[in-house]
Amino acid sequence: MGGIRHAIAVFGLLGAGLAAAPMLAEENPALVETLQILRERGLIDETKHAELLAKNQQWEAAHPALLSRLEWSADFRARLENFWFDEDDFGVETDDRTRGRYRIRIGARAKVNEVVTAGFRIASGEDDHRSTNQTFGGRDPDFDPDSIFIDQAYVELAVPKRHLPETLTVKSIIGKQANPFLWKNGKDFMIWDQDITPEGVGFQVSGRPTEALTLFGNAGYFIVDENGGSEDPHVLGVQTGFALAPWESFDFGARATFYDWRSVNDAFLTRTSETGSLILDDEDYSVVELAAYGRIQSIEGWPILLYGHVAQNLDADSPPGLGLDDEDLGWGAGIEVGDKKRILVGAGYYHLEANFSPGQFTDSDLFDGFTNREGFLVYAARELFKNTELNLTLFSGEEIEDDPAFDLSPLFDPDDPPSAERYRLQTDLVIKF
Repeated sequence: MGGIRHAIAVFGLLGAGLAAAPMLAEENPALVETLQILRERGLIDETKHAELLAKNQQWEAAHPALLSRLEWSADFRARLENFWFDEDDFGVETDDRTRGRYRIRIGARAKVNEVVTAGFRIASGEDDHRSTNQTFGGRDPDFDPDSIFIDQAYVELAVPKRHLPETLTVKSIIGKQANPFLWKNGKDFMIWDQDITPEGVGFQVSGRPTEALTLFGNAGYFIVDENGGSEDPHVLGVQTGFALAPWESFDFGARATFYDWRSVNDAFLTRTSETGSLILDDEDYSVVELAAYGRIQSIEGWPILLYGHVAQNLDADSPPGLGLDDEDLGWGAGIEVGDKKRILVGAGYYHLEANFSPGQFTDSDLFDGFTNREGFLVYAARELFKNTELNLTLFSGEEIEDDPAFDLSPLFDPDDPPSAERYRLQTDLVIKF
């Protein structure tokens, strides 16, 4: 009878241990405790105890828990935004305004295996493809709940490292994804708003042939509007660039990007015209963009960054009979000094002609999302505490051409008044967690 009871106890304890084995990592100590009890009761010896512990460790290494694989990221931004307007060309004065806004984004990604990585991000917003901001009281009256949207949802397919040189990375991304054509060297405002997450297929490659040189290439095929009735408006983008650090105190880089917008239809062109463009003909068109930067770090803690962008629409064609140029050029340049640990200050100037690129994708803060605008921005940022920073940005803008032909659409969002001459001040508290 004693042997039977011992056998039942062994099977019971082992059953409990096996039941604990596939649980999450934080629950696996139950298995370790079970093995400890078996050893203390003399049901297994030291050798068997060590063997079972080793097997458990091997199992955990081969089957990591889901939560342990997830890399979480989140940020919250509180914003106070002020607008001061001048009279427009018709002597109409838009009222100044102040509003409070917030943004929250929460995302995670998990490496499924050496090939597949999956990720997502959700964000606040007001159903605006160029903004994840939510205006205080702006959705519905009486404190109705605010919306959360899928901001990113993607899978990455990487070429396994064992098939590539050590410094080379090659991957494709499928789904709603971070914009592959943006970089962090200065204010990359002209072609794309920072909040746009395109949908389609991307391809990325980067490598370091030498310690000082990094080469990269990006490509993407993104659907703008799946209309189900004809060819879908889409964009094919191809980009190549480099970053070079010949000395410890200096580095620089450049990129070249070609965007081929195809199957554009009347609805696409109407949205473009509503943001300042004169592109009215139903035709495909192309944009070439060049960007460069240089960073001087000879003064410790006070790096100096110079950056610039220029873009041209190769197919821009203003309506005939108006006596207007093609308005196909956009450019911008800026400077930054310092870093957020002490203080970062910067300034930039941008000149975006009406047809230089589809206006519905340019940055919505710079000139309220319109082309046919020029002006400057000045900004400052400082880290107040760990993962907490204060940012100040002042935008100033005005029309480039004031011909009535540029006021083609009477439709304007009340949150984005049509008055071109205005100052816009953003005071942001950003918390990352």
